[in-house]
Amino acid sequence: MLAGRGENGTMTGRKPYVELVVSGLVSASLYLLLFLYETEIMQIYTRTDTFYPALPIITAFAFSFAHGAFAGYFWEVVGIKAKRKG
Repeated sequence: MLAGRGENGTMTGRKPYVELVVSGLVSASLYLLLFLYETEIMQIYTRTDTFYPALPIITAFAFSFAHGAFAGYFWEVVGIKAKRKG
């Protein structure tokens, strides 16, 4: 079997290299855009009318999701897994 998880939720032997690279590129792209457009982002995010105060929260969730996905795939590729209780 090439991809995915087995019936009991364990990996079937394939390491998620493609997912690691893609999530790493997404995460790095978000940080690159943040640094390249810092001035424009600050002008938009410091407005206080309509929905603008929600933008930093939405952005924090986007960065957290992208970085968390990358970190999860990274540890899976490295082979480090959480210790199970019981």
